[in-house]
Amino acid sequence: MKRSFLWMVLLTPLFLFLPACEEHEEMEHDHAEAIDMDALRAEITAMENAYAAADNAKDADGVVAYYADDAQSLGANEPTAVGKEAIKASVMKNFEKDTMGYTISFETTGLWAAGDYAVETGTSKSVDKDGNVMRSGKFMTLFEKRDGKYIAIRDIYNSDASPCK
Repeated sequence: MKRSFLWMVLLTPLFLFLPACEEHEEMEHDHAEAIDMDALRAEITAMENAYAAADNAKDADGVVAYYADDAQSLGANEPTAVGKEAIKASVMKNFEKDTMGYTISFETTGLWAAGDYAVETGTSKSVDKDGNVMRSGKFMTLFEKRDGKYIAIRDIYNSDASPCK
């Protein structure tokens, strides 16, 4: 049941905007701006790298630069953080929990775009000072193009670890 619900939550952003794109595809086909997926992937990768660098430096302001002011972050085992201040509070709480000094990295595993929206899926990996993988997880982020640049408006992430029993 939880797995079905998780898939529904993860796929909802796609279903919200893709049907609308299909309805208008014929009308806007000639006028639609083609999305350069290589450039988009480079832009999103740069954003993920900046997020990781800020996270590794314990720079909460640098982490929340990834998000729009009205973003929502659906972190694991906590309520949805709505807005940059709530996301920053969540980030700072996670910094306090990290007593081992792990560093995180992200890898994009999928990227889709239509109109002013892009959806990224990816994996995360936290390693200790010796390079041993201590945690891994996955995420999904919905970006919206605002003022010529993509910015995260929704994200969800969780760990690959088995839940405690």
